[in-house]
Amino acid sequence: MAKPAAQIVLERYWDEVNNQGKLELIRELCADPITRHDPGKVTTLSHDEQIARVKFGIEEMGIVIDRVITHASDTMVTSVWNMTATRKNDLAMCGIEVFKLENGRLAHCWNTPYAEGHWD
Repeated sequence: MAKPAAQIVLERYWDEVNNQGKLELIRELCADPITRHDPGKVTTLSHDEQIARVKFGIEEMGIVIDRVITHASDTMVTSVWNMTATRKNDLAMCGIEVFKLENGRLAHCWNTPYAEGHWD
């Protein structure tokens, strides 16, 4: 069975952009702007702002993302993930994000507040 389109895009975002540092892929995988929905706050990020955000996480914190569960359709994907900040004493964080694709790109992201620790 083929993976849903939204899962393929998000897996490329986590694996290639975040974990391999291929920042220019943001221009292919994300809408411009991408809209981030956090509790009580909505933020839009241009490609350049998204690249700077991810670059900071990689270079300053040593972020490595590990998906625990991904559930997807062709337009929506939910990812439960663990993150380790290798340059911050292996700080463990976890979260849940829901993404919506528009025109084949990650266009909206809804976030829970991140929590310290990893999902079991």
